[in-house]
Amino acid sequence: MIRSDLYDPEALRLAATAPAPDDDVDPEASDEQRDLDQLCERWVAWKATRRFYGPSPSMGSILGQLSGTRTRPLRTDGPNAACSAELAAFHLAYTCQPDALDKQVFDLYYVHRVAPVKVAASALRISRKHFYSVLGDFRKRLYSASQSILAERMGP
Repeated sequence: MIRSDLYDPEALRLAATAPAPDDDVDPEASDEQRDLDQLCERWVAWKATRRFYGPSPSMGSILGQLSGTRTRPLRTDGPNAACSAELAAFHLAYTCQPDALDKQVFDLYYVHRVAPVKVAASALRISRKHFYSVLGDFRKRLYSASQSILAERMGP
């Protein structure tokens, strides 16, 4: 025999977990983290460009010039980012990082733009909060590495 007072609907409602907050908002976004986020967004746009240090090519490759025929037209349009020592150092710091969980989190968030974050975190078998924690630590480490690269390259 089942006792009906064990399944009080009001008690079950009060004992339920709170609804989940918005998944796409970083819960601990300080001013420093917001600045690093803006730097990362600028880096993603900079990385997507095709012209960093010179004008776009007009003749194609050497082999293409020797063959005399063109197989496909060259695209002269496209994004062109300004040369930025800060973003170049950030890119160098990024490429020197090992392929670990923190770099995967960074790539999923900035490069691949995975949404919602909760799904990406569960695919990596981590919590949403840990996802943002790893992302924030990786951004700080990248920025620190890029600043040391800039200081070394710029000299005294």
